[in-house]
Amino acid sequence: MAVGFGLLFSLLLLSPHPLVGVSPPCPAGCRCYSLTVECGSTDLRDIPRLVPPSTQTIFLQDNVISQIRRVDLTLLKHLHYLYLQNNSISGVEPGSFHDQSLLLELALNGNRIHLLTPSMLQGLEQLRILYLSGNDITRLLDYTFKGLQDGWVWARHATF
Repeated sequence: MAVGFGLLFSLLLLSPHPLVGVSPPCPAGCRCYSLTVECGSTDLRDIPRLVPPSTQTIFLQDNVISQIRRVDLTLLKHLHYLYLQNNSISGVEPGSFHDQSLLLELALNGNRIHLLTPSMLQGLEQLRILYLSGNDITRLLDYTFKGLQDGWVWARHATF
């Protein structure tokens, strides 16, 4: 009976089952702790793909990210805070924030955004704070902020 138990135990160790207590991978060059991913000042050109899906806060400031694409944030449905300030973002693909219904704070200040449209902000139902200062926005279209919850704050330091 001891031999049978030993054989069964060996097979369990070799079987392809998920390891309990093992953390998802952290993007190369980043630090991951608790529900936070920190990738600031790491010369990233794109939003990393290997961010653990349970992440609630991600720091991507001071990189060279040039755009936010629809596929970049799809798996990050638990995000509450997203910091993308001081990058080179000139475009936000419509629908990029479609899966970010829990996002409370979004920092896009210090980028190269020219135009902000309602389709860019679609999905941000819980957004409370939006940082946009230091961009190249010269005008806003009607209904740009339609769909955002009442009580949100547009944090800006520039005039249009």
